[in-house]
Amino acid sequence: MIILKTFKDLTLMKKILYGEQPQSINVLGGLLHMLQNNTFQLKMCVDSWPTFSTAICYRQNQIGSGLGEIPEKYRIFSKNQDTLRSLLADDKLIKWRNGLEFEAASYHSQIVCEIASLRGFHVKEYGGYHSYIHYSPEKSNLHENSSNLPTTTLNETHAELVVKHSANGGSKESVNLVTAYVKQLPNWCVVDEKGHPVSWLLTDEFNEIRMGYTQPKHRRKGHQQNLVATLIRQRISEGLPVFCHIHKDNLACIKLMLGAGLTLAEETSFMFISDDYI
Repeated sequence: MIILKTFKDLTLMKKILYGEQPQSINVLGGLLHMLQNNTFQLKMCVDSWPTFSTAICYRQNQIGSGLGEIPEKYRIFSKNQDTLRSLLADDKLIKWRNGLEFEAASYHSQIVCEIASLRGFHVKEYGGYHSYIHYSPEKSNLHENSSNLPTTTLNETHAELVVKHSANGGSKESVNLVTAYVKQLPNWCVVDEKGHPVSWLLTDEFNEIRMGYTQPKHRRKGHQQNLVATLIRQRISEGLPVFCHIHKDNLACIKLMLGAGLTLAEETSFMFISDDYI
């Protein structure tokens, strides 16, 4: 296990990961966050260096003062299941416990489940997601709909509202995490006449576009289309990738992202570790 720390090594890693898309996109997104400011204090682990077959970008720490516990996250890129298994089994890298979150290509999920089981934990796996990536965002021809509602950014007081309408929302840890997102990372929202958010779109520490939502009575007015266009332009100006994960049943979001120029990539699984092992 090797933790990459120097700017030289991380810059070389960036070049390699760009050449391994789409499989490397989440790890690449985390690496770019590390090179930009690393507000969320991510780390990069590889099985060997300067050549490697498995890389895991991860966050183990709490974010900010007073935000409390937030889920630990691990993003996996691997071309060799043996080296992946070895890293996941290394107790110096992963302290297996309740609440860990993993994201990997679906064909790697069984290894995560295998190691978790050996440590006495159960894995709650959420499949059916696919990566969508914009390979040439600088060539986007983005269209926006006219709207009489202003576009602005979320603030910390909106975290509970976002979590309430997210797929895995509800926990205190989720509120803490979204609070950190809206405080530290790019986001956009549309607000009504009273200044209340009616549509929003966030990014996370791995540079993924996520948590897009529009209140029911404000749908079919082009708000998400406008927010996606705004966020993609911002991504382009900062030299950051444009990608997201969408469940196969979320047809409206798939249509939106395809229309914005993103391309369907590989199937992905999200895995959450719990202590209710069966």
